[in-house]
Amino acid sequence: MNEVEFYDELATDYDQMTRFQERLAAEERTLAQWKRRYGFTSALDAACGTGLHAILLSRIGVRTVGADISAGMLEQARRHAKQAQASVEWAQIAFSELSSRFPTSSFDAVFCLGNSLPHVLDDTELRVTLENFRSVLRPGGVLAVQLLNYARILETCERIVGINESGDATFVRFYDFLDKERVRFNILTIRRDGKKLSHSLRSTTLCTHGLAKLSTSLGELGFVSLETYGDLRFAPFQQNNSANLVIVAHAAE
Repeated sequence: MNEVEFYDELATDYDQMTRFQERLAAEERTLAQWKRRYGFTSALDAACGTGLHAILLSRIGVRTVGADISAGMLEQARRHAKQAQASVEWAQIAFSELSSRFPTSSFDAVFCLGNSLPHVLDDTELRVTLENFRSVLRPGGVLAVQLLNYARILETCERIVGINESGDATFVRFYDFLDKERVRFNILTIRRDGKKLSHSLRSTTLCTHGLAKLSTSLGELGFVSLETYGDLRFAPFQQNNSANLVIVAHAAE
């Protein structure tokens, strides 16, 4: 599947798989810490999915736009925002179209979370994506990118991303290794109806972007003062141990 097909089809299961409701309180505390640390009052949540972080940013007083390429995911996001009485602007748009949709220097912060950047599949597309992030950021604004630590995954050939049980469903997320830069990301969903089991498998391709490539690309595009962390709570990044790589970069003033 391409990215749009993958997430449109996954949209109805996504909240159950990612424990949307269970994560709300902890994620709100985390984003409040980010707001205190970096002082932003407006933000773009790029690849917002079903809206978890965009809604929470709005709830802590940040003017927020949630953007995603999937209509199915945005439909869920709008439903969540209505339930939460959160004021978020939603936009169905690809990374490469952000600068044509939003004026230059529109946001104090851009978030690209949830391992979304690996859907950018080559270096040319990556540069265009980062250029668009830079364009919509004000000078001095902050870019936050969260992805899995592919250096560790490739070194250990770790196929299983996660196994989550929720209600009548088990979600198994795993990789097939295609080459040095690409993996096939699979989600196997197993559902139980009494003693009857059913399953479905969804797959898409990801690019295993790493710290060295991203640091170089960000520097070339005018980002400065790069910070690296192992998670969104600012744990130190350890290439051999951290499950995640979080990069914070500032747009040059």
